[in-house]
Amino acid sequence: MDCEQLAPLYEQYALGVLEGEERAEVEAHLARQCPHCAPGIEKARGVVAQLAQMSPEAEPPQSLKGKILDAARSSGSVAEFAKVPPSRATFPVWAWAAAAALAILTGYSIRQMGNQNTQLADLRRQMKIATLQNKALQDQLEVSRQISSVMMSPDSMPLKLMPKDKNMPMVHAYLHPHMGVAVTADQMPAMPAARTLQLWSVPKNGKPMSVAIFHPDSQGQIAIIAPVNMPMNEIAALAVTEEPAGGSPQPTTNPAWIAQVN
Repeated sequence: MDCEQLAPLYEQYALGVLEGEERAEVEAHLARQCPHCAPGIEKARGVVAQLAQMSPEAEPPQSLKGKILDAARSSGSVAEFAKVPPSRATFPVWAWAAAAALAILTGYSIRQMGNQNTQLADLRRQMKIATLQNKALQDQLEVSRQISSVMMSPDSMPLKLMPKDKNMPMVHAYLHPHMGVAVTADQMPAMPAARTLQLWSVPKNGKPMSVAIFHPDSQGQIAIIAPVNMPMNEIAALAVTEEPAGGSPQPTTNPAWIAQVN
């Protein structure tokens, strides 16, 4: 134990109630005249001594005096008792020392309980974070499993969404009539928080329908799966546009990636 860990034990050592390894630790520090612990112990001894001298005087009630005198008369010690000069009785010093020790031990126990409560709260926070991290990992594994199922299915239609900007990477899509559409990409550029990518099903007739909104992750990867929102034979193309955060009801920019389906 270092000096900082021993500091809360000074008062208990000064009162003589410290035992075991903790007492041995304090005495070892005192034996080598530790510049931190030795003054701390002396200060604690001074505090204990002052507490013992702080006992207020208390006047016993007359009824108690009468009982004491009656007991003395019945024992034949009245004469000896009478020789005792009258004085004001005080609360015994040892009782005040015991009360002081109890107060110090109570304070120490309260501090220990506070430390334990803090540690318990910290442990609960760590457990909550670990639980959320585990859930996020399980969700990611489930998405990966679904994407693999769509990619490996013989009923899926693989598509290459070609970028309008030749410096951008290609986006791959796998369209399945029942399991949905899986979209993957690598080396995607980072996007500002105020913007998002949005995937659209472009029908042969009618307006585009939103399929999903997404961002590349911190490694520039995309791996999402979304349900198909129209029959495959009605889809003319899949397109990706850049939209304001949260997506748009209809595209507000020209497609940055597009693939013809039928």
